[in-house]
Amino acid sequence: MILAALLVGCAASAQRFSVATNVLDYADFGTLNVEGDVAVARQWTLVAGAKYNPFLYKADTPEPLSARQQLYAAGVRYWPWHVFSGWWLGGKVQYQEYNRGGIRSAETDEGDRYGAGLSAGFSYMLHPHVNVSLGAGVWAGFERYTTYSCPVCGMTEGSGERTFILPSDLMVSLSYVF
Repeated sequence: MILAALLVGCAASAQRFSVATNVLDYADFGTLNVEGDVAVARQWTLVAGAKYNPFLYKADTPEPLSARQQLYAAGVRYWPWHVFSGWWLGGKVQYQEYNRGGIRSAETDEGDRYGAGLSAGFSYMLHPHVNVSLGAGVWAGFERYTTYSCPVCGMTEGSGERTFILPSDLMVSLSYVF
């Protein structure tokens, strides 16, 4: 209620806030996600987002499928024209705790990732308050991991630390702009 009161009390002539969800993340085993943007200048927004997937799926395989994760990110976006419309470039830092297994093989990986990423995209205005954004990115950093022989047996195959470069932010996002 406090957030709603602040948003109603911040009536301005320009669009200043947006809340979005990435439709493609729901296809990744039902990953729940939300992202918020706050305009800080005509061409800059601060961005914060989170993803969460607690689900474990029983399929027609002997082992369950797991794509569990929690991810938190914060960063900035630069909009060459003006915020919430047209092309954008972004940079962020993020943390991910993950557990993924049983998808291609019975082997399961879990661990923590810390890193930074770059992304780019285009935001199309469907309505003065509704946008569709398309984008993609990459992130790199450091991870600590453990590999198990199967999702439920607990037999450790290996563990360690390594650097990584992974795709990130593949998005078809729906957003509401306040």
